[in-house]
Amino acid sequence: MMPSITKQIMSGAKWTSISTMCITIIQIVQFALLGNMMTLTEFGLVGMITTVTVFAQIVLDMGFGAALIQRDDATERQLSTLYWLNIMTGVLLFVLLYVSSPVIAGFYQREELVFLVRILAIMFLIAPIGQQYQYMLQKQLHFNTLSKIEIFSNVLSFGYLAIAVFMMDAILAYVISQVLLQSSKGILYWAVYRKKWHPAFVFDLRGLKDFFTFGAFQLSSRLVNRLGANIDMILIGRFIGAEALGIYNLAYQIVTIPVLKINPIVTRVAFPVFAKNKYENSVIREGFLNMTKMLALVSFPLLIGLVSVSDAFITAVFGEKWLAAVPILNVLAIVGILRVLMNPNGSVLLAKGRADLAFYWDSGVLLLYGLSLFAAVQTGSLLTVAWVYAIISVVNFLIGRWLLAYVIKLNLSAYFQSIMKPFLITAAMGIIAFGVSLSTEHFSMQAEMRLAISVAAGALCYLFLLVKAYPQTKSKLLRKGRLS
Repeated sequence: MMPSITKQIMSGAKWTSISTMCITIIQIVQFALLGNMMTLTEFGLVGMITTVTVFAQIVLDMGFGAALIQRDDATERQLSTLYWLNIMTGVLLFVLLYVSSPVIAGFYQREELVFLVRILAIMFLIAPIGQQYQYMLQKQLHFNTLSKIEIFSNVLSFGYLAIAVFMMDAILAYVISQVLLQSSKGILYWAVYRKKWHPAFVFDLRGLKDFFTFGAFQLSSRLVNRLGANIDMILIGRFIGAEALGIYNLAYQIVTIPVLKINPIVTRVAFPVFAKNKYENSVIREGFLNMTKMLALVSFPLLIGLVSVSDAFITAVFGEKWLAAVPILNVLAIVGILRVLMNPNGSVLLAKGRADLAFYWDSGVLLLYGLSLFAAVQTGSLLTVAWVYAIISVVNFLIGRWLLAYVIKLNLSAYFQSIMKPFLITAAMGIIAFGVSLSTEHFSMQAEMRLAISVAAGALCYLFLLVKAYPQTKSKLLRKGRLS
């Protein structure tokens, strides 16, 4: 019988998986559209704008979202104060981004960023309206509602972009689509939950002492974590240039899709579930190991398979002008795999109320990443930067395993056993896919045909090995087939 905590994670994961599948398809199509419509330099600007957005959104949250989900005793007065504080923070962020846009443009030496950042800032006047409602929906495990809102908002944003990209500069159309995406989500979160709860007109910061204590560590941890995750983009954009960042950003975005889109299917559900079992280390360990295996079985074949067909994939989807991204992509796949495995750590630490440990860990890793990547960009070689990033990521991964052993007494032998079988299955699939791709290259096939044949061969190989390695998978599929 499936453990209770795993059932809860799987139940929530069903809805978030539907949402993530739809959103991932939309964003891949959007990604390919922008790659074909934009120059290398414009795609570099996308990386710069994305970095600004990520940090501003973390500041908007202030760490209170995780605190709200983790705590069971928040009063109405505290909830109302948090809501109005979030609204004020959004207004402050709008003003700050508007005023500092020339500084951001000067840092990257790209004057066009002044106007683009000011347009982007509009989202922070609208999105906060529904942000706290989103956390309340998540805390109550209403993932079906969250999923529907996210799907609708992404369809709306992409629909606008698909039209606007042919009517104005592609980079401006992209920025406006992001404003539309975040604003529509905020409005819809508010609309669906406002009848269950609405803030009172009170503002009492003194009552938020515990929230500030937890939130300060969470905010600091997330800022440090994101700085560590984006330091390569920041340094490349500053020291090597927008065109180089465009190439690197394309490779980086491709390999991080499993981390940013697939991992949250489980981790977004896992945090509130783990938080409800915060005092039971054995339960959290069991859920964590099952979660890790699920993530590995889904993410490993995507990333290793991508490396196997990277040249055909880049040519077919983005065009030959992006072939310089292939070697970068192949190295960054190591980073992608490690991030898949490291991403669930945060759910455990926050559920245990150890935002302080996450902050200290992320701070040390940031220092390591920062110094190493700063030295790497001085070479002017994107490949050197990618390899340095991969090596430091291995060190970060090993530190993370030790930290979990300390916090929840995770057995490292059991952990590596949980990912060994998925890795061996995927490695065999990758060899088959690479061999097919290499052999079809000699027949002068178009890249699209080579890609289709290689992916089909790899997928069939993976499914065959998956059923052999996990016989219960076959019985579940057959049972579902009979029921349908």
